Amino acid sequence: MPSTFVVTSSDEFENAARNELRRYDSKLKLGETLQPGLFLVSSQLAWDDFAAIVGQDPPIFARHLFPVHATVPLDKTQADLDVMAEAVSGLPRLDELSEDTPFSVQARLFEEVEGQQLSYAYTPFAIKEKLAGVIAEKTGAVENIREPLEILSVVGSQGKAYIGLSPVELNLSGWAGGMRRFAKRDEQISRAELKLQEALEVFEVEFPVGGDALDLGAAPGGWTRLLLEAGLHVTAIDPAELDPRLQKYAEAGQLSHYQGHAERFLQNALADKSRLGSYAVLVSDLRMDANLAAGLLVSYAPLLSPDGLAITTLKLPHESPKVKPAHLVEQALAILRKTYPRLQGRQLFHNRSEITVLLKK
Repeated sequence: MPSTFVVTSSDEFENAARNELRRYDSKLKLGETLQPGLFLVSSQLAWDDFAAIVGQDPPIFARHLFPVHATVPLDKTQADLDVMAEAVSGLPRLDELSEDTPFSVQARLFEEVEGQQLSYAYTPFAIKEKLAGVIAEKTGAVENIREPLEILSVVGSQGKAYIGLSPVELNLSGWAGGMRRFAKRDEQISRAELKLQEALEVFEVEFPVGGDALDLGAAPGGWTRLLLEAGLHVTAIDPAELDPRLQKYAEAGQLSHYQGHAERFLQNALADKSRLGSYAVLVSDLRMDANLAAGLLVSYAPLLSPDGLAITTLKLPHESPKVKPAHLVEQALAILRKTYPRLQGRQLFHNRSEITVLLKK
């Protein structure tokens, strides 16, 4: 049975997200853009089948998707809430929810013009309250925004509401639009920490307890701080100074700062046979061309233990008629894959003009 779904990506990489979805269904029909980074797609495959295929080999640029089970018109008045409630009460998939099934409602509203102030007579929270009540009353399911098994997704845009109910594991992300939010912590050194936190969550990996780690391009020390908090002994590599708050780790012997370039450190480390295979974790957030960054990570591979993990960002240029970031990603991943055959790449919510890649030998 054919299906239509709503896809969310970064505004900047919408074209890349559209194109990469074709590898899951060569007959995929790309629909209209509802907002920059938010668009419709139709497949000849049933939603469950398409989503299962996507889940086996997740896309890089598409962050979130959900099926469209109902579409209703919106006039931005309070009456819209009743219209959406009626549509939800008639969803066939409601019958699959059993009593006590944890679910959540995720609602997003957009104006016709990006950035324009919302002019709806209700809020996304009002939608959540109304529709959660409908589901609970009809099925006995229990709202649980922290650990839902089912998610009712609602997107209001271009005078319509697109509504779909799906298992959370088929949506690519359990967060609305893949927009993972983290609470701001007093000890946070830099915004860059958030993308490493998100990467660990998305790739479902944890840092090992104990061991040595390398942080390339470490300053001011956001990623270094997370490695230290995990209990790793860290060598931070960067010509620039680290945040003074990390000094306590240096004094405790858990942190050393190589105040030079990653290439010079590598040259010295490879000459010291005792360092080969001695690092459990390698991370890099260096600002350099994606192919050069990939080549550097390959050169660092001898220092990584056989069961170690590496996480790196690959910086991408803005798209133009002559420059296609997705092609550059393919080239960089091909370089990495020869040495790190087990890799995953995602354009995370906290990434900017870059992707984040998990690497294992």
